[in-house]
Amino acid sequence: MEPWSCIQIFHTGDAYYESLMDRIRHAKKSITIEGYIFSIDRLTSALLEELAMARKRGCLVKIIVDGFGSYNQIPELKKICRAKGIEFRVFHPLPYFSKQVPRWNELMNLNFRLFFRRMNRRNHRKIVLIDEIGAYLGSMNFTEQHCEKYVGRKAWRDTGVYLEGPAVKHLAIAVQITYLRTVYRGILTWVSRWMLPRPSFSAALQLNTTQKMRRALYRDLLRLINQAQHRIYITTAYFLPKRKLLKALIEASNRGVDVILILPGKSDVPLVKWAAFYTIQLLLLSRIPIYEYKGSVLHAKNMIVDDTAYIGSFNLNHRSLLHDLEVIARFHDSASLENMLNQWELDLANSVLLKEKDHYSTWLSQWFYKIAFLLRYLL
Repeated sequence: MEPWSCIQIFHTGDAYYESLMDRIRHAKKSITIEGYIFSIDRLTSALLEELAMARKRGCLVKIIVDGFGSYNQIPELKKICRAKGIEFRVFHPLPYFSKQVPRWNELMNLNFRLFFRRMNRRNHRKIVLIDEIGAYLGSMNFTEQHCEKYVGRKAWRDTGVYLEGPAVKHLAIAVQITYLRTVYRGILTWVSRWMLPRPSFSAALQLNTTQKMRRALYRDLLRLINQAQHRIYITTAYFLPKRKLLKALIEASNRGVDVILILPGKSDVPLVKWAAFYTIQLLLLSRIPIYEYKGSVLHAKNMIVDDTAYIGSFNLNHRSLLHDLEVIARFHDSASLENMLNQWELDLANSVLLKEKDHYSTWLSQWFYKIAFLLRYLL
């Protein structure tokens, strides 16, 4: 696949959303948003107004949100989008009961198998397509929590990117498949088998739309780590890798590769941090440096392997590997690599090195860690 023709990397929500708003104002044909969490707050209110204006000047505007991630916001979002002429869809919608306490007959009629399957299969991607020519992606949800303009120094540390190039058409197909699944449920999985390219960490864009693509992507990730020669720098919000991936990182370190991880010191999902206790302990015993980011919540999902950088929504956990829809963009140009390495150094400067004694816990807390670890396939 040809390299990207335009790359703009953002390490703050303020810069990311300022750029996004500007491109929405200049959109001519279509705007499609696909998001995991879409809150109703000051940021999204401004975003929805820009989308309404784009709709008035003739743009086709669609918003697709995840039924679990945006659960509490969906009823109100439906009303807002209907009033503004924006097409609104929900990926794997979950039931809403008529009262706060569910009635017995509603529970009896609920298909629990379908309910838990939809709840566990989430669309974790954060994508905005502009005229199907350019695309924003990364790990920023549609919430003011990412912007210092709204929440001050509590703004989350995150990474996003704007891209143009041939691979955007594959991203547009993936988003269209997700959209069609919200209309015609259960019959379109086969479409992606011939419409989307095979995922590979050597390609400009990686998607995991089907189970076959997930398996192929995981094999390529293991191959990428096993073939690394100089460095593996990982920044991730949720670190719960499968055993083979954990083993590959340890073996890479043992053969002299510079393996370093930056993880959140403060997490928006504390249960994930507790579940990662044994994994982190094993890496510390293998003398792999692990840093904890201090200050605000670290939510970025980045990786640098040798001279190639990766940005996306993909966490190194069971959810991203087994269940959720994700997207990753790959960069090997010198400017993008330098940008990512500079940010890596800044993140290290705002982090503290974790030591074994710092990770020691009481027997009671270890029981909490063990219970959380048993739930790792759901986190």
